[in-house]
Amino acid sequence: MKKIYTLFCNYKFALLLTSLFFLFGTKTTFADHIVGSDLSYQCTSTPGVYKILLKVYRDCAGAPFCYTCDVPVPNGNTSGCTTANSCCGFNNTITGADPSCMGVNFGTFTLDAQPMPNGFDIIQTCTSVKTICKNCNTRTAGTFAPGIEVYTFVGNVNLNAIPASCCKVALGFSLCCRNQAITNFMPGNFYCGSMIDRCQTPCNSAPTFTNDAAALVCAGVDFIYNLGAIDPDGDSLSYAFGQSMQSPGSPVSYNPPYSAGYPFAYLGAPNANAPYPAGIRIDPLTGDVMFRPSGVWVSNLVIEVTQWKRVGNTWVVVGVTRRDVQFQTMLCTGNLVPKIKVYRNGTLQTGQSFSVCAGQQICLDIVAEDQANLLATPAPILADSTDLTWNNPGQFSPVMANSTWVRNYVLAQRGIQGPKADSFKFCWTPPVAAARTQPHSFTVKGVDRYCPVPAAAIRGINITVVAIPIPII
Repeated sequence: MKKIYTLFCNYKFALLLTSLFFLFGTKTTFADHIVGSDLSYQCTSTPGVYKILLKVYRDCAGAPFCYTCDVPVPNGNTSGCTTANSCCGFNNTITGADPSCMGVNFGTFTLDAQPMPNGFDIIQTCTSVKTICKNCNTRTAGTFAPGIEVYTFVGNVNLNAIPASCCKVALGFSLCCRNQAITNFMPGNFYCGSMIDRCQTPCNSAPTFTNDAAALVCAGVDFIYNLGAIDPDGDSLSYAFGQSMQSPGSPVSYNPPYSAGYPFAYLGAPNANAPYPAGIRIDPLTGDVMFRPSGVWVSNLVIEVTQWKRVGNTWVVVGVTRRDVQFQTMLCTGNLVPKIKVYRNGTLQTGQSFSVCAGQQICLDIVAEDQANLLATPAPILADSTDLTWNNPGQFSPVMANSTWVRNYVLAQRGIQGPKADSFKFCWTPPVAAARTQPHSFTVKGVDRYCPVPAAAIRGINITVVAIPIPII
């Protein structure tokens, strides 16, 4: 697997050799504060035709994404804004990534802006504080920064005209410019994308990411981030760090002493493998990214998600998706990140990986418990109430469709009787088809109620389903 990651990072496969630019006129404004993005694809009912989904994240301190993005949506809806295709559509190219077609341009396709949820601010503050985002002029902007908006673009791409010998094709996009607030490398052009293996039978779709490609974290506090990736085909997923790019094969230019292996300041830097909580690491099976940020900075990190499918006795790569994520730190002297605790049969577990036989139920009690430090100076840090959510894997993965997520208390009585630490019971009876050596995953997110910005922790929960041996007489 490591060899494949290295090939992808170095673009030996020439993946993502495609450009995607704004279709602009005299009124168009380039967004000079692009924070992050991801591009995914889904099979359609027509063989060879894929539905493409692109999400782009923008810092509200920058230029408007396009000139119509400040127009409120009709009927008073405040969760998005209108965007004209002539302004915010994209022109894409498709490039061969197999040895027989490496670098060959196979034409273009268009992605159109969606009216919802474009312009939605993902930095969720407490109710008394507003970010600098206007949400497409549907509200009066506040003063808290950063504010980050997400825009969604969709469209179909037809790959049937590509020669049968060219299975792997690359989709990517490039636009100007990265967030000017970035402190650890030169914020030039932005580039990211995905690879499709169109010869897979049945058709293969990319994983869905259920967590945003940006995070505001507290300096000096242990932080765990997870993409919340769920594969709709039940493929196994593995995770690795990539490198932020400004064009195909061209990495960003870091400011010394930073580099792709030392992208920002963290405890134990530049030793990425220092014992936790020092260092920076990504769990190859769960996708958990763990580090303790040092100081105040803005920087990006690429996470590569590789899809694996078992063909006979061999695991083969059927897709790779790169997600460019921006982390930004701030001083949070009066708050700590909640801890995610998992109990099985009433016993606190030391990790987040479990196993169960196919056809047998597994139940886990999951708690988001905020941290306190009564000895902190100049003032003690008190534990807040928390709120716990999951990314509901049954919406995206058929084998987890019967999983349940139920509160361990009566919601209407929580304000009187508690609990202060939010908790849910997860239960799942995996079908026989779920048995495999690679785990099935979902993520949980614990958020406290600190103001102005609540602290959050995201963890991946992994369950390996073991096949029940069939006796032979």
